[in-house]
Amino acid sequence: MSTRPKKILFVTHTLEDLYGAATSLRLLLKNYAGIEADLLLPRSLRRPRDLVATAARFAAIRRAYEISMPVDLGLLGIRRGVADMAHGAVHWLAWQRDRAAYRRILRDGRYDIVHFNSPVLHEMVLPGLPAVTHMRDIILDSTSPVIDKLANGAGIVFIDAATRQPFARREGRMRAVTLNNPIDMRGVARAKPLEHPQLTQATTVFSMIGRVSQIKGVALVVEAFRQGAGANDVLLVVGAGSESYTAHCRALAGNDSRILFWGEERNMEPVYASTDYVVRGDPAPCVGRTIYEGLYSGSHIIMPGPPKADLIFEAERFGDAIRFYVPGSKDALAKSFAESSGKKVAARNYRSNISDYVAAFDNFITSCVTPQV
Repeated sequence: MSTRPKKILFVTHTLEDLYGAATSLRLLLKNYAGIEADLLLPRSLRRPRDLVATAARFAAIRRAYEISMPVDLGLLGIRRGVADMAHGAVHWLAWQRDRAAYRRILRDGRYDIVHFNSPVLHEMVLPGLPAVTHMRDIILDSTSPVIDKLANGAGIVFIDAATRQPFARREGRMRAVTLNNPIDMRGVARAKPLEHPQLTQATTVFSMIGRVSQIKGVALVVEAFRQGAGANDVLLVVGAGSESYTAHCRALAGNDSRILFWGEERNMEPVYASTDYVVRGDPAPCVGRTIYEGLYSGSHIIMPGPPKADLIFEAERFGDAIRFYVPGSKDALAKSFAESSGKKVAARNYRSNISDYVAAFDNFITSCVTPQV
């Protein structure tokens, strides 16, 4: 078998995003050595991207390209506003123009593996392509033909049991692995907490981190916090979303000075350094990246549950740091706030799984490569 470095094209619909998929890919690319890799990015309609500088940021990347990409958010049940739909239509038309460029990149690169960072890019998975799709989201319709299309590829990386469940009918007939996301929170130990008059050493901080959207349950968390939290508690909402939904959540918060809509924060280490409890408002038990970032930085977790036994990685290690409430129940979540009120998290451990993650990812990718004759 050839010992030459594997040639991989990493395809992503977002890289500068502050949220899970982009963060996970950046951590992988910064630490993945011994391969020959290129990066394919979405074309920016606003300003040109410095592709040379982008490639230079990552140890694994030789070249970066950009084309317009078809992004199917409907696959995940995400509803889009009129402005978003118009923006998507522009990208779709541009994708029709860039198809030839995409095929040329694939032909010239002669890649062993083409890694798609999300299933929303499924329309770019062409017949015969050695595609590995990273399942970071749940496909809601288990009968969707997209499931078979991706399962027929070279491999699938699932981030947890929930993302794998819709593929149950393909078990035994697909090459797949379930890997936690790469997490490195050691820098939180050196980070200074956020500065704000409401954030004092005596404040118990509950943080909701990620997109401000209905599917994340931000409104539920705001209402439950107002109902159950104490006078010395603060709810920190870190992230951004549509103007209408954010306005709705602000209206629910009213004039409650304990609720801070922080907006997007590029450096997340001070956020976790300030956070006692990471709160999730998902409609069902779901393990997102912020749960592990919280656990790996020593915070405790309040999330819907209880989940199935295999949903949470390292449950034995972190079991005492996780509190569950009945999914979708404002009263149950309010009770969790009340029972955690005023109880700051004292002793903290700061962890990383980067080395183990990169080794496991590389082993799986190696298993997906068809030997060249």
